[in-house]
Amino acid sequence: MSHTISVIIPVYRATLQTLHDCVNSLQRQQGSGFRIEAVIVFDGEPAFETAPISNWNSPLVSIRTETIAHAGVSAARNAGLRAATGQWAMFLDADDALAEHAVDGMLAFAVRYRCDVVMGAYRNVLAGADADANGVPDAAGAVIMGGKGEGSPSVEEHHYAETDMVFEGRRRLDLCEDMLRPQRGIALVWGKLYSMPLIKGIDGFNETLSLGEDAEYAFRAVAAANRIGYVDEMVYEYRRNADSVVRSFSNDYVRRTISAIETMRDTIRQFREISDGTLDDYTLFHLTIIMINDLFNPEAPWNRHERKNHYGKVVNMPVFRQPLDRYRGGRFPVTRQIALLSMKYRWYYVSAAIAWVRHKQFSGKQ
Repeated sequence: MSHTISVIIPVYRATLQTLHDCVNSLQRQQGSGFRIEAVIVFDGEPAFETAPISNWNSPLVSIRTETIAHAGVSAARNAGLRAATGQWAMFLDADDALAEHAVDGMLAFAVRYRCDVVMGAYRNVLAGADADANGVPDAAGAVIMGGKGEGSPSVEEHHYAETDMVFEGRRRLDLCEDMLRPQRGIALVWGKLYSMPLIKGIDGFNETLSLGEDAEYAFRAVAAANRIGYVDEMVYEYRRNADSVVRSFSNDYVRRTISAIETMRDTIRQFREISDGTLDDYTLFHLTIIMINDLFNPEAPWNRHERKNHYGKVVNMPVFRQPLDRYRGGRFPVTRQIALLSMKYRWYYVSAAIAWVRHKQFSGKQ
């Protein structure tokens, strides 16, 4: 039996060459018994002439394009899902790539073990002149350290387990709880193969969210699955350029983060097997990101007194205060543990020092 895999590719401000490199990773897929339907959705009018895309069709990969009014990545992915005709779906960002055996490996595992969702290992690749010397955040919020030579890419691999696994019963619930722990690095919509009947049976991406929409959707998909598989082989390459890692200030960042947390809480409550307490790690993880992107963002318009007041206001918000009060350490890398404990006990200057070091890393200064 031949399977059709619909790969949804949302595009916003990507160059033609970047998109071409992405589609080439589909053309290079190894294996047999499947064909790929690439559904490219432009979120707003393309910034380049799209005629060359029609030349990218091949016996393995057929390409469909669609343009929607700019509405965000969730709207683009939902449009792609509506247009998809395959028995399986994957999500691929336009500046990323699939590993050569991604489709073959996950599809074979899904068919053999009758899985609704299969996920695999992935790598973060950071290119750029400053990537060799400084840590920068990866897809899961960890810090990727640099390569060995000037300008060489930094690479970090994420493996959820050391062997192939099938999750059902209690193990499936454990996996769902790990989806709420961003530090485990699996609350990502990409790097997974989804059965289309499963996808059609859940709501699409939440288009009201501009932060955390991937994790919320991926959690719902995994929670709705009867059986989930993990293949311990590389399936996805998350690509970033060091020069693009910019911590610009947004005055609604805290509000958007809280909206994502509250939406995830509402989602969890639909699954009575999972307690609200499992949301603590999700909330605390995002609080550490708020610490960098908002509380101690050097681009913020506050003076020292205003910043300190804002810090106190945020860490005392009930959505953060309650999980902070319950936190006793552990579960995160040491730096994050210290950051969380500093906010738990309102050690403002300890929090400020940690943020200062992180911003030094991001800016490329020694």
